[in-house]
Amino acid sequence: MTVDERAAGPERNTSERAAGSERNTSECAAGSERSSAEKCRSAALRYVSMAAKTEGQVKDYLVRKEFPETEIEEAIEMLREYRYVDDERYCRDYYIQGCRKGRGRRRIEQELERKKISRSIIRKSLDNFLSEENPDYQDILEETLTEKERAMALGRKMLKEQLSLGKSVDKAFCAKVARRLTSMGYDGGSIYSVIGYIMKNSQNGDF
Repeated sequence: MTVDERAAGPERNTSERAAGSERNTSECAAGSERSSAEKCRSAALRYVSMAAKTEGQVKDYLVRKEFPETEIEEAIEMLREYRYVDDERYCRDYYIQGCRKGRGRRRIEQELERKKISRSIIRKSLDNFLSEENPDYQDILEETLTEKERAMALGRKMLKEQLSLGKSVDKAFCAKVARRLTSMGYDGGSIYSVIGYIMKNSQNGDF
């Protein structure tokens, strides 16, 4: 080894060590970043695995865990992609549960808002869910309404159809409705309420 090579040796070694240190630092930073994102996704998955959650609830939870905003959004997008969170589905399921507990739609909507779902999504979801155009409408009635309410819904539908055809709403029509409800097993009190409703609203079309 020449004198020049020996003189350059320490400088070259120092440069190489510095370059290696920079690579290690960069790799550690990248590893740390990946680890944080993975932890955020794992935390989100654990949270929704315990019970159904809304997107807003997941976001609040991850914010409390102090994950970065970008990682939170990525985690929620992952949950949305695999349908671990679905706010419209959550609204529908929550509505059925609420009805079974005797709650009205207004109260249910207020509770859904407190669960961090926007009012527009709530109304869109429930309006579509409760539309007569929904193929599952009759099944929904069975799930969500009391016997009297189901009978009333059928009576309103028959009244609406009768009026739309320009036919009169008379004693014969009321008897037809009563027979239909009786054949479906509705109790006398419910049938009486439906007939009373029809007689009251047949003139002004208030249905």
